[in-house]
Amino acid sequence: MGIEAGASAQLCSQAGAWEQGGCWSLGTWWKEASFHWRRNVTKGSDWLLVRIPCEPEVVEFLAYEIAESLGIGVETEDTEVRFYVRRKDAEPLDPEIEGRLGSILEEVRLFLGSRTPKGYHVSAFSGSDWAGEWKRHFKPLRVGRRLVIAPTWEQVAAQPQDLVIRIDPGQAFGTGHHETTRLCLRWLEEQAVSKEGLHGGSLFDVGTGTGILAFAGALLGFGRVLGIDPDPQAVESALANRRENPACAGVELRCGTVADVKERFDVVVANIQANLLAAMAEDLAERVASPGRLALSGILLEQADAVRSAYQRQGLDFLEDERDGEWCLLAFKRE
Repeated sequence: MGIEAGASAQLCSQAGAWEQGGCWSLGTWWKEASFHWRRNVTKGSDWLLVRIPCEPEVVEFLAYEIAESLGIGVETEDTEVRFYVRRKDAEPLDPEIEGRLGSILEEVRLFLGSRTPKGYHVSAFSGSDWAGEWKRHFKPLRVGRRLVIAPTWEQVAAQPQDLVIRIDPGQAFGTGHHETTRLCLRWLEEQAVSKEGLHGGSLFDVGTGTGILAFAGALLGFGRVLGIDPDPQAVESALANRRENPACAGVELRCGTVADVKERFDVVVANIQANLLAAMAEDLAERVASPGRLALSGILLEQADAVRSAYQRQGLDFLEDERDGEWCLLAFKRE
């Protein structure tokens, strides 16, 4: 299981396996709130909808585990998790997915001591208007005092002080609707107006996804801004979004990992999985300048202690945590 309260060793061992395999891609992780999609579903496609009823307190945990284990996007409701897969041959559900899903449900029940999820329902899905359906729900969103996140196809009635970021997520993570992205956006805005002298400094966005955090940094007045992601699809999405945001034309976007970047930055932000953050602690801490700040998100509350300890061991001073629902952001400094 990817989430175990206080299980620092397990977090690190799991993340190490990902790192050794050269894959800490965001493209297979948790998607945005109720905007978890596979946009290549078309009318007449032979797709299956898998629905898993469960208690409300199980939803986020279960969705995280399915997204992480199966490498697919998921949707959540108050008492249900669901996802879509292609039908293979005449099988109602791919046997490999069926086996892995059964193991996930059993482990979730045992770990949480919950009565649910007991099972799941599979039904055919035609995908008549997949793109239109998720676009209907993706509306402009205000985050913090000045940031407005808007889809590329929506008109925005912006105020003079607003900083508007145009986003078409494609297959990448980052529309601002998930708690972890909002935490990072608000933190960046706070750094931009802080008295610590970091305004105008350099910014490193690790796991940039759609580029949303990098673009926010540029609009908030950071100097050099670099965003990286190991997922080529995510980088393509970020590059397309950069074209939609002319004021962010100077943002650098690369396909790669932290190990590919040698310089240090005044501010570093990483919104990725907790187990990966724990494994990357040494490399990521090395990218923080002196003085400098680091923000980590993508962390469930029960994972915070393990991640915090991993970075304190690298000589960073813990500053604070910010919370939004079941998720948190951990902030550190280097003097």
